Amino acid sequence: MWFTIILIFISALCAVFISPSLFETQKDTVHEPRRNAPKTGRKPSARKKNPKTDARINQMLAECTALLKELNVPISSSVCPTVKLIGTRRTLGRCCAKGSRKKYTEYDYYIEISRNTLNNPEKSIRNTLIHELLHTVPDGMRHTGAWKKWAKYVSSKTGYTIQRLGGEEN
Repeated sequence: MWFTIILIFISALCAVFISPSLFETQKDTVHEPRRNAPKTGRKPSARKKNPKTDARINQMLAECTALLKELNVPISSSVCPTVKLIGTRRTLGRCCAKGSRKKYTEYDYYIEISRNTLNNPEKSIRNTLIHELLHTVPDGMRHTGAWKKWAKYVSSKTGYTIQRLGGEEN
């Protein structure tokens, strides 16, 4: 009899350590949230809600490109027409040259702007897009030389203030 009790006890211990999932209760089970679940008061994650691009920003890029070409600014004709939205807080935008990031290979230049700029006035967003487009002029990747010359030119011909650190509106 003692032998049977000890054998059952050892079997139970082995089952607990070898296969603990057999002894889980319903409380321990994690359920996936329903799609139409009631709001819990928590803020949803920004990454899931925000898309990687915005049609309104892409339209602004096309209009800014047309404006610069109308002013005879020698911007590259190989700029990706889709602006990628990024989560950076330190910069408003950036212009990436082909090969500077592994994911960019089709066009010579790619424009990225921070999602935080989407709440800015339209003129401020356009100012950022023009700033980044000016990096596509020959020898314009830095804020010196050609970039500086064309930034002053565009600022004098338009209502935008193109400068190195976030232009002020006039």
